[in-house]
Amino acid sequence: MVHLVDTMVASSAPVPARLFYDPVCGPCTMFARVSEWASRSRLRAVPYDGPDASRELGDLDNETRFSYAHLVDGHGRRSGSAIMNPLVGLTLGATGERIVTRVGRFDRGLRWVYDWFWNYRRTRGCASPAHIGVS
Repeated sequence: MVHLVDTMVASSAPVPARLFYDPVCGPCTMFARVSEWASRSRLRAVPYDGPDASRELGDLDNETRFSYAHLVDGHGRRSGSAIMNPLVGLTLGATGERIVTRVGRFDRGLRWVYDWFWNYRRTRGCASPAHIGVS
C-alpha cells in the first residue's frame, strides 16, 4: 500500500510589507532601497512596473499609481504621506513608530517632507503628467 503525503505546508513566516516606488526616479529608488535594507526583511521594495504592482495597484488611475509611493501590508494599502508612520515602524521598530505617532512635531515633519518631495516630483520631476503620459 502506498501512502501519499502532501509535503506542502503553509508558511508561518509573515509576508513582508511592500513599498511600491518609481524605479526611474533616482531619489525614489534610493529611498525605497534604504527603507528595505533598514527594515531587516520586514519590507520589500517593489517597482511600479512589476507584476506585484499590477496586482496590488491595478485599481488606481495612472496619475495616482505613478505619483505616490504606496505601502501595502496586513492593514491594507496606504498612499502618499500616510505611509510614513508605518514605514518608520518597519524600519526603526515599534518604539520609533510610537514616538512619531505621539509626538506631533515628528509626525507633521515627516508628512511635510514627504508632501514637499512628492509635490516637487509630480510637478517638475519624473512623475509629472508629461512624464507618465497623463493629460
